[in-house]
Formats: sequence, structure tokens, C-alpha cells
Amino acid sequence: MLSAGDAAPDVMLWTAPGERRAVAELHGDGAALFLFYLFDWSST
Repeated sequence: MLSAGDAAPDVMLWTAPGERRAVAELHGDGAALFLFYLFDWSST
């Protein structure tokens, strides 16, 4: 788990079905809050 002020790791995230983006591309140099929902785009 990251603490306040920690740098986010350079990883790719699924932002929509079939769409991936780098964390750095999503937040740039500013602060960010990422929420993850398990099975958000599935029928389960």
C-alpha cells in the first residue's frame, strides 16, 4: 500500500474494456485517487 506522498509505480491499468493507460498518463504530476472495482465490466 502506498502512503500519502509516495510516487505511484509505473504500471498500466485497464480503464475500460479493451483500453489500457499508464498511471503517469492518468494523473501527470498532480495528486490522484484510484478506486478499483472488481468485476465492474463483467456480468457477475
